[in-house]
Amino acid sequence: MDDVLRLCLSTHFIMAAKFVLPLLSVFVFYAIFYFAEINGANKLVFESIEARKLPSVDASLRTVYTGIAPLDELLTVLTVFFWPTTDGSNVSLLVHSIGFSGTFGAAWVLVSLEAWRRGNAWTLAAFPMVLGLLAQVMTFAFATPLYCAIQLFTSVTAVTPNAENIRVPRAVLKALPWVFVVGFMVPSALLVVPVSETVSTDLKQLFIAAWHPWPGYVSILLTTAHVIFSPFTKLDRAVEGGRATLHSLRWVYAFAFGLAAITHLISWIIPLAAVAEPRLFKEEYLEALHPLAVFAIPKPWETPVPVESVGAGVHAFLRWDYLIGSAGVLVWATSLYRTAHRVVYGRSGCVGLFVKIVLLTALTGPVAAAVELIWERDELIINELGGVKRVAPAQKKRL
Repeated sequence: MDDVLRLCLSTHFIMAAKFVLPLLSVFVFYAIFYFAEINGANKLVFESIEARKLPSVDASLRTVYTGIAPLDELLTVLTVFFWPTTDGSNVSLLVHSIGFSGTFGAAWVLVSLEAWRRGNAWTLAAFPMVLGLLAQVMTFAFATPLYCAIQLFTSVTAVTPNAENIRVPRAVLKALPWVFVVGFMVPSALLVVPVSETVSTDLKQLFIAAWHPWPGYVSILLTTAHVIFSPFTKLDRAVEGGRATLHSLRWVYAFAFGLAAITHLISWIIPLAAVAEPRLFKEEYLEALHPLAVFAIPKPWETPVPVESVGAGVHAFLRWDYLIGSAGVLVWATSLYRTAHRVVYGRSGCVGLFVKIVLLTALTGPVAAAVELIWERDELIINELGGVKRVAPAQKKRL
């Protein structure tokens, strides 16, 4: 009876995830877009655009990037919105953005892996670039849970994972960390380069505009790497090739985990240090660096206090963007983890998994916890359902 109960709970959790994820995407319109309207953030953004001035600095706003009017208008809005995250005028926002950047990057590593799994070939889950670009306009919180929901509804890897349908080409695995360095981390680093004699405000605006399509850069570079390098990894289904593929997969997960965990720790260590040892910081920054200032959760269901600056409005906007998006990724990862355990063992534990998720989320962040769960899912499926550990000894016996 216990096994039957666990199986039922596992199945119900998976079904619940399929409906929770779309609801998270829908919740964005209330918690993020509606709230940005009623707290005055949108008004401040458009006032800045109308005045042709950047927020928080006496500098002209660039309004032409491509020569295509609708695209230039969009990039202008996005530049005004993201400027306070890059210029250091709002310290609370800057520190929060450090953690958010690693969270988004690591979540998209998981999405990119999922897109290249053999079982997802030519399905909706195999084409994340559109949703990635949508995330840059409609938020991480809208697009990422939506992708996760699509994957759960359409992918065989979400229902009956096995060592073959979760396989990712080794050429893609070997290229993936480098692609994210070039396509995501370098453009993100350019965002926070301070204005100087070398980097003008106009050039910095170009950096912001060039950063936005980074999910497209990642998809294009991964496809290019697959086309160029796949001929050199044709034997990735053989025993030695399988070991090399597993090794590369582990490096990808380690990269994603480190990206999420390190930025999460930095974003928490700085505010906690400001409380524990305020002498390390300028007095003018202490209030802004307090954990309650950096991680406060605005409440759209309460009468909002009008924000005083674009930066304050962006901070409230990105807090919900982070919370909803990372919650979606964690729900998705938990569903995949439990499905794998149900497929392999016929059951999935609840209490131990809950404790693991809570501890990992607290110490490394919700998306790092999601990375760990999907990493464990892959190792379980590969090793227990015809993967490397089972094949290798058989080959040795024949020798």
